[in-house]
Amino acid sequence: MPRSIGQRVLAGLAAALVVGVLAGLASRVLMRLVVLVAGGDPRFSLVGTVFVVLVFAGAMLPGAVAAVLGGRWSARVLLGLGAAFLLFESVNIPLQEDRTQIMEAGGLTIALALVVLAAFPAVIVAQSVTTARLARAWAGRPGGRRGHEPGSPTDVRLAAPRTGGPRQ
Repeated sequence: MPRSIGQRVLAGLAAALVVGVLAGLASRVLMRLVVLVAGGDPRFSLVGTVFVVLVFAGAMLPGAVAAVLGGRWSARVLLGLGAAFLLFESVNIPLQEDRTQIMEAGGLTIALALVVLAAFPAVIVAQSVTTARLARAWAGRPGGRRGHEPGSPTDVRLAAPRTGGPRQ
C-alpha cells in the first residue's frame, strides 16, 4: 500500500535520527580513543556529545528524505555530501586538537592514532549506506536498483533464458 508523503518523510527523519545517534556515539568513542592514544585527558561533556550526535544525524537528514521520496541520484549526492562533511570534520578536528601530543609521543602512538582515525571513514560510510537503506525500508520503498525490484519485467528471476543465438 502506498504511503503518504508525510509518512515517507517521517520515515526518512526517523532513519537519519536513529542511525545518526548510533554513528555519533561511535564517533564519540573514537574521539575518546584518539585522546587516550595521544596521552591526553579524555574529558567530554554531555553537551558536546549531544552536539556530535545531532551533527551526525543532521548531516544525513537531507539524503534520507531524498531517498524516501524517490530521488536515487539526489539521495546519493546528498548522502555523499553529508558523509564528506562528516569525514572532513571527524579527521580534521582531532588532528587540530591533538596533533602536538600525537607527534611528540613517537612512532607507535602515531601508528595507533592513524588506526583509530581510519575507523572514522568506516563509521561514516556505514552510516550513509544504512541510513538510505533503513529510510527506504521504513518508507516501504524497494531498496534494489531501479527496475530490478522483485516482480518487475527486468527481474532476473522472471527473465526468459537466452538461447545464445543472435537477436532479431
